Amino acid sequence: PKGAPDQFKLLQVLGQGSFGRVFLVKKMVGPDSGKLYAMKVLKKATLKVRDRMRTKMERDILSDIRHPFIVKLHYAFQTEGKLYLILDFLNGSDLFTRLSKEVMFTEEDVKFYLAELALAL
Repeated sequence: PKGAPDQFKLLQVLGQGSFGRVFLVKKMVGPDSGKLYAMKVLKKATLKVRDRMRTKMERDILSDIRHPFIVKLHYAFQTEGKLYLILDFLNGSDLFTRLSKEVMFTEEDVKFYLAELALAL
């Protein structure tokens, strides 16, 4: 899927890592105009060869997979200095964040997350 940075309006920063940021964006043109997405922006200059290969693999896998428990890749494009992945925006945190904040999960929570992980695989 193709796109361009100027097709999206930046609304807020959702997260930041060592290679780039994730933004909440709104699509401004096309049939999905007005839809909210998560835009992952990676700076090419900070990516090592191994990281570029992982990013390409992430893009390839996400573009092929259709599953309710895995975010969908809608667009992927690049400029001279940056790589962009436009993904489903899911309000809330991911499992890793929840695991780092919770001291202990209930047995019911563990069953639920294990079932979701098994279905995703």
